[in-house]
Amino acid sequence: MNVSRTIFVAATSASVVALLVASCEDETEATTQASNNTATGAGANGANNSSSGTAGGGGPLVVADCQSGWCRIPAGEFVIGSPEEECGHPPSEETQVQVTLTRSFLIGQYEVTQEQWQSHGLPNPSVEFPNDPDDRGNCIAANCPVGKVNWFEAAGFSNLVSDAEGLQQCYQLSGCTGAMGEGMTCTSMTIAAPTIYDCAGYRLPTEAEWEYAARAGTTSPFYSGPMQPCPDLSSCYADPNLETIAWYCFNSGKQTHPVGQLTPNGWGLYDMIGNIFEWTHSQFTPSGYGTRPLVDPGGQAGPVTPTAARTMRGCSYSFWNSICRAAERSDYSMDLAFHTQGFRLARTLAD
Repeated sequence: MNVSRTIFVAATSASVVALLVASCEDETEATTQASNNTATGAGANGANNSSSGTAGGGGPLVVADCQSGWCRIPAGEFVIGSPEEECGHPPSEETQVQVTLTRSFLIGQYEVTQEQWQSHGLPNPSVEFPNDPDDRGNCIAANCPVGKVNWFEAAGFSNLVSDAEGLQQCYQLSGCTGAMGEGMTCTSMTIAAPTIYDCAGYRLPTEAEWEYAARAGTTSPFYSGPMQPCPDLSSCYADPNLETIAWYCFNSGKQTHPVGQLTPNGWGLYDMIGNIFEWTHSQFTPSGYGTRPLVDPGGQAGPVTPTAARTMRGCSYSFWNSICRAAERSDYSMDLAFHTQGFRLARTLAD
């Protein structure tokens, strides 16, 4: 594990999700309005919010289209990775290439909360004061992000959400031992479609979808702007651009926070940077993305063993500035569950 490079659904009824999906698949452009709502309650849903801006890297116009805790992200193009001169850019892991995502998708407006997790009858794995009194770990409350979830458990949770709404399960897990929320691991996983993009149910976002959604048309290290100069990659220091959007080592008080309290990005997504690391579907590739343009990358099942590496994104409350960049990639074994790890879900839309 490379430490230094290192669902959102609690649907209260089928009718709520039906209305959500119908709205998100509507091609009518959302009304532009500014908002910054704090999420509360079982669904952790703030009021609908919309905003617009100019896309970067060749992508579509960025317009927030969020309802009932989900945001619609249109298909489009962007440049994944970071330029060589960006502070924290590694030698090979973040090579810049053009990516085309051919399918629009829904993604959770917030990280999956403890209440959403427990609403499916699962024990809360989140941990307060996990190591020592100097690390508060996970805040324990209904609208705090669920923590200490491994990859298999995040995938299993997406299946539960799909089941609840009568949708196709995206992950077929087998050879599993232990219970979800108590360290469940599996020896085999297949996906119920040629690629994860083709699955109709809920799933983890691919690494490319995650970065596309996090950037929201921007090309800077943070979606709020550039980084302050960093004399040391492991330094923790005040950065006004980062503090407005992320709970990180400088402002977090050494713990996670309830979702949706800081400024969202142009798509209307909260906490894409900071608060808690987020699992993606994609296998970790230490050599980066290659040199050729990519279309819908990272959607295959990939090798599956408990120790196979999957990519996590987004930084956490305890990490420093350079780890909180939009391009930053972290690799964790599928069976590892730290209090700094959570997730949000996605679902492919039929445009």
